[in-house]
Amino acid sequence: MAAITNRAIVAKRGDGGELELELTSKPVPDPSPGRVIVRILLRPINPTDLVSIRTGRFGHPVSTPGSEGYGIVHAVGDGVTKVKVGQRVVPFMWEGLKQTGDGSWQDYVSVREEMLSLVPDSIPDEVAAQFVINPWTAIGMLRDLATPRGEYILQTAAGSVLGRQIIQLAKHLGIKTINVVRREEQKEELRQLGADEVICSTTEDVVARVKEITDKKLVHGALDCVGGELTKSVAASVRRGGTVFVYGVLSSMEASIRIHDLLRQVRVTGWILVNHWEIEQERNAFISEAWKLLESKVIQPFSGKRFPLSEFKAAMEASETMARGGKVFLES
Repeated sequence: MAAITNRAIVAKRGDGGELELELTSKPVPDPSPGRVIVRILLRPINPTDLVSIRTGRFGHPVSTPGSEGYGIVHAVGDGVTKVKVGQRVVPFMWEGLKQTGDGSWQDYVSVREEMLSLVPDSIPDEVAAQFVINPWTAIGMLRDLATPRGEYILQTAAGSVLGRQIIQLAKHLGIKTINVVRREEQKEELRQLGADEVICSTTEDVVARVKEITDKKLVHGALDCVGGELTKSVAASVRRGGTVFVYGVLSSMEASIRIHDLLRQVRVTGWILVNHWEIEQERNAFISEAWKLLESKVIQPFSGKRFPLSEFKAAMEASETMARGGKVFLES
């Protein structure tokens, strides 16, 4: 029998200190007690993957990127009782990323039995591959904003896959959304998806439009994944005592805030999923709620082009374009 190859995209520092990725091979992990070996079939490329490559966001230098993926159980260690070989699963990659820098951009991964979820039969592969990062983030941020029904929230980068899921989930919860985009042509698409209002930041004054839409009441809270100068407009759009969750750095690793808005007791703080998914009770709640919302199609991932694992460079370039489309995948 031919030996099984574990192809992996590995990050290394070049002579000039820059991070370089290359496709190589690694040993297939052994199924040690309590652990499950998953053969990864499909991996979305998320902005968090690209950020972690550049910054080491998960607290450990990235060896193999990849924050999520979908696959099939390849082998199980002694004591594993919840899954069997051949079952469809989503492994949770954060322990590997935090402890060893090991993610899903490889053929085989090893996770603790507690760190995966069986995929319901009704869920397609591309939906399963996007089970964690975006749905859980949408659920968690909207939960923590605690916006009353009928009130407005503001979000930036609303045309992203996560932004669209926030629109869908907010609609389901009775929350109104004001959505900031960079291109005029995105407006109608988001309205058809359920967006209440859409502002193009390149042609409109965000704060002035928010005041107009809310009759100067401003929004209950906001979600910002852009940073930079746009955060200043976001904070100024939130009413006294409201909250801005900054969860991304699409524009800048820094964010600007007016002191006036801090004096209005607008709270600007970070929100990142890694602070929540390590708590078993929270993790189980996310799992249950996300599968329920995906099965009922309250929220729907948006899937784009697939690339072979070996074409990761082209896939990364495609994932960073601003053109309309869904998640780019690496497939095995």
